[in-house]
Amino acid sequence: MYATDTQEIIFLKDEALDIDHIDRYRLSFFISATACQWSICNIRQKRLLLLEERLLSSQLSLVENLQEIYNNHTLIAAGFWKEIRVFIRNDKFSLVPSPIFDSAYLQQYISLNVPITPQKEVYDFKVLDDFGLSVAFGYPFELKCWFEENYPRVSLYFGHQSTGFLNALKPQLQREARSSMYLLLNQQNALIAGFNLSRVAIYNQFCFADVNQLLKLVLLTAGQFSDTPQQVPLLLFGNRQEVETYLPALKKYFLYTQTGQRPSDVLLHPIFNELEEYEYFDVLSDIELAF
Repeated sequence: MYATDTQEIIFLKDEALDIDHIDRYRLSFFISATACQWSICNIRQKRLLLLEERLLSSQLSLVENLQEIYNNHTLIAAGFWKEIRVFIRNDKFSLVPSPIFDSAYLQQYISLNVPITPQKEVYDFKVLDDFGLSVAFGYPFELKCWFEENYPRVSLYFGHQSTGFLNALKPQLQREARSSMYLLLNQQNALIAGFNLSRVAIYNQFCFADVNQLLKLVLLTAGQFSDTPQQVPLLLFGNRQEVETYLPALKKYFLYTQTGQRPSDVLLHPIFNELEEYEYFDVLSDIELAF
């Protein structure tokens, strides 16, 4: 559909999308080392207008991939966006209880989990008021510069996938369960959150090689906040292929396993019905969440 070397995974567009009304829309990116998803929504109506995903070329740097998409995508290159959100999908993060959080120590928080390279990275944080947590995160300095150079007159907001995922879970928390878990799978990468009642008990991100490793890591996660890990209800989101592959095995180990639902307040054209209810959960949730 566009002349680019990146591989298109999905392209869904609402016929109501009107380039002349871009000033009413928000553009959101969800960027990992291997793929880029983006969405366009009508902010006033909370209506999804476009959803697209591409695998990134391993022969190009991250910003070179973004530049290639930008050069060949009329809408992304438009200059009159009201707002752009950028969610970083990486492991450079740390969750800190808000009462002890100090923004002066962002680098120290993150370095407890992974090595950092201060000369090449930007560090920021988001406060999750409803959970009493703050998320410190880092991302490449060149990525920030790329967005600022290409969208100089647009309100830019940077966040981390952990903030998007946790905020998106709020309406779907199983509040009647003492303990519950929420798992998002995408290209052999997992985000997992465990809750005691409505409080975050644990959050983790990990890569896995096969179903056995996935089961082991999910069980270990559940065992860290529940004495009966196999009885913890599990709600599953993610890529359709991943969910269909691993759901049967997860159901064997966890007594209460089911797939999640898409956000209820987002308006969708029937063309988006080809998506399963559990797909692109964090992307769709961004439409209705304050940042």
